[in-house]
Amino acid sequence: MDHAQHRPTDLDEIPKIVESLHVHFNTNKTKPIEWRRDQLNKLYSFIIDQESLLAEALYKDLRKDASSVMADIMIVSREAAHTIEHLEEWTAPQASQKTLFTMFDNNQTLTEPLGVVCIIGAWNYPIQLVLGPMVAALAAGNCILLKPSEISTHCEALLAEWVPRIFDTDAVKIVTGGISCSTALLQQKFDHIFYTGNGNVGRIIMQAAAKNLTPITLELGGKCPTYVDDAVNVDLVAKRLVWAKLLNAGQTCLAPDYVLVHKAVMPQLLAAVKKAISELYGLDTKNTAHYGRIINKNHTQRLAAVLERQLALSHSNVITGGEYDIDSHYVAPLVVAQVRETDPLMEDEIFGPLLPILEVENEDEAIRIINKRDHPLCLYINSDDKAVVRKIVGSTRSGTVSINDYLVNMIVSDLPFGGVGASGMGKYHGKSGILTFSNQRAMVWRKSDMLSEKIHELVYPPFGLKPLPFALVNYFTGYRKPSDLKLAFNRYVPVRFILGVVVVGLVFEIGRRVGRGGAFFA
Repeated sequence: MDHAQHRPTDLDEIPKIVESLHVHFNTNKTKPIEWRRDQLNKLYSFIIDQESLLAEALYKDLRKDASSVMADIMIVSREAAHTIEHLEEWTAPQASQKTLFTMFDNNQTLTEPLGVVCIIGAWNYPIQLVLGPMVAALAAGNCILLKPSEISTHCEALLAEWVPRIFDTDAVKIVTGGISCSTALLQQKFDHIFYTGNGNVGRIIMQAAAKNLTPITLELGGKCPTYVDDAVNVDLVAKRLVWAKLLNAGQTCLAPDYVLVHKAVMPQLLAAVKKAISELYGLDTKNTAHYGRIINKNHTQRLAAVLERQLALSHSNVITGGEYDIDSHYVAPLVVAQVRETDPLMEDEIFGPLLPILEVENEDEAIRIINKRDHPLCLYINSDDKAVVRKIVGSTRSGTVSINDYLVNMIVSDLPFGGVGASGMGKYHGKSGILTFSNQRAMVWRKSDMLSEKIHELVYPPFGLKPLPFALVNYFTGYRKPSDLKLAFNRYVPVRFILGVVVVGLVFEIGRRVGRGGAFFA
């Protein structure tokens, strides 16, 4: 079957689809842990059982090789497995701390589903960026409306075919289509909108969501900077940099966008980068099976235009690349040195295999350049000098920061993933994803017995007739500024470690005494 052949969703059906999801959510069917686990198991099985089908669609859309396919679909299966393992733990009610006034109460924070959520995916990782957020939305117990990108036509059609086969069709639905479909979606009332894509569309979604005060998560991107210090293994830095930049032909929101290199290692790094490209992809990347393609002609023309503008500048030092073929969506890896801050390659997020390299005096100049721009989704630091790393981390802002490697933060499920400022808002992956799609609902449950009421009577007026009891309630229930001694104790005394040592000691002592015939007090 040609998955690219499918009909987009009738726009008149979209309001009915959304309304049916709201109706179904109110039946409470999606709230039990058993339902959530069942849906997550089905998602996991789909990724594992249909891996070849998914890989075929990804190859047709983006000519993804095995490494890029793994980055797209295996991340979803890992996320699903990790969430299934911790589902009950992450969604369990959390008891609040007891005080004198609440000692007989049952006060908890409930992690409850938001309701009906909309997930709008992106074309560069068309499977992961739809099903990845879906893991968290299912785990949180929501009804879900999926909107995959229409630009990745084969993956869109595949999801449109398989989603109704796999999941509870009353709780999970999918719509397909272009801008008109997205526009119709944004006119509906959702309890959360999760969008992955560029900042321009993110602003449109934010404006539409504001009309209904709908909370949103925006996973955007921007120009992710890389700093290469003089205290590094240059060959290792170059190989990891080239791998991260050229994965999926540079069409990754986390890809290193530009490189700031300490002047002391600039010549060595340029030679090492050129060598790494040749080692990883060969001398002819156009005919290399594991080098991807740009998604379509429009994006290829966009990259070609910025490439030509950059190369027209006399100071541009082309280390390698510069070739492209619009018809086949091919753009060769381009490395340009001596790039300046105002050059074409430094204007917008590149989102392709073009790598500008700027020389800097030291980390201070790198920090200045980074801080002049919008906060990136990720900041990459290459240095074996811990003082330099701490200085850069403490002087900049970004969604994530990665030292001496790239993209790994995308696959570590225990770490929150997301941007800050122009690179996005909101986090997901692991428990952070469940919290994104949940309402942290506070519950105070007070008993109606006589003892509970006696405690409650302490706060009834008139207060002047019972100053001492009221003062006691205020003392035992109010939070007071801790003393410097207490802060020092909390900071420097390893209470948990000491308790652990005591417990282990008691266990060994009990064992010793049992071995002596039970003479515990001998």
